Amino acid sequence: MRTSGINDVKVKVCGLTNLKDARTAARFGADFLGFVFAESPRRLSLEDALTVWGDLPPGVPRVGVFKDQTTREVGRIIERLPFGYLQFHGKESPAICRSFGLPVIKAVSARDAGSLSGLELHNGVADFFLVDLPKKSGGKKVLSLEIARAALKLKKPVFLAGGFTPENVGDLLKNVHPFAVDVARGVEKSPGKKDPERLHQIIQAVRNA
Repeated sequence: MRTSGINDVKVKVCGLTNLKDARTAARFGADFLGFVFAESPRRLSLEDALTVWGDLPPGVPRVGVFKDQTTREVGRIIERLPFGYLQFHGKESPAICRSFGLPVIKAVSARDAGSLSGLELHNGVADFFLVDLPKKSGGKKVLSLEIARAALKLKKPVFLAGGFTPENVGDLLKNVHPFAVDVARGVEKSPGKKDPERLHQIIQAVRNA
């Protein structure tokens, strides 16, 4: 992970589905590479992951993203793939999140600041929190500054996600200083297919904010 620079906000590129995009994200300076194994347009199957895993760039932590999957299914995947972190985006209990022996990112989709209260249950087990927008967010396309500010009052380092693009991430970082920003849709050509130019632009925008 990057530990120095113009600022120390880190970048997680999520929803990676192929080796080329993962290598590009790492080359441009991503601090985390996120791979979704839950139901999603960006879902990566275990079989597909195994075909590229050994050729992923070393030194950049890999995050496995799960949602309301059985412990058996999660265990089957992490047994085959070496992750640095596990991200849970569903109703997983603190005990389930911690049962795999890896650092935990507990995520919540927040319609408003009050939606963050459910994360308190995970204070004792989560290493990080991630806050983003629900899929159906009432017309909102970008995480609001109100939610971002509320998230930074949580007791853990926070990843902020939700509609960030090269054009708008700088505005966020003028006002708040999260541990990291998480980007996916805002740097894509289509779901799961990243746009190299936009990847480079958003990482530079975060570094220069």
